[in-house]
Amino acid sequence: MASVRVTFYLPVKDNDGRDLAREIDEAHAELWIRFGAFTAEGRVHGSYRMSDGSQAQDTNEKYTLVLDDSRVGDVEQVLRDFKGKTQQEQMYLEIQHGVELRLV
Repeated sequence: MASVRVTFYLPVKDNDGRDLAREIDEAHAELWIRFGAFTAEGRVHGSYRMSDGSQAQDTNEKYTLVLDDSRVGDVEQVLRDFKGKTQQEQMYLEIQHGVELRLV
């Protein structure tokens, strides 16, 4: 079984300033159902160039999961579902292969 570490961001506010707490709670529930675990690493801040060239300033919740690489598509689906409820143009997903995880 090949393990990967995935890191992704969920914005706390949408592009129009709308609070996304409900959508984040729904994503948490879906992560729990699909994976039975996730790590919320806290808030991170960044900037993104929108398709129209404008700058978007984002505050995001950062999450990490370690899972079998065959499950990456499940993470992508959670992000697509989240994105579909928002005005987000893109969702950040980082995948690191060859991760060894031990729970001791």
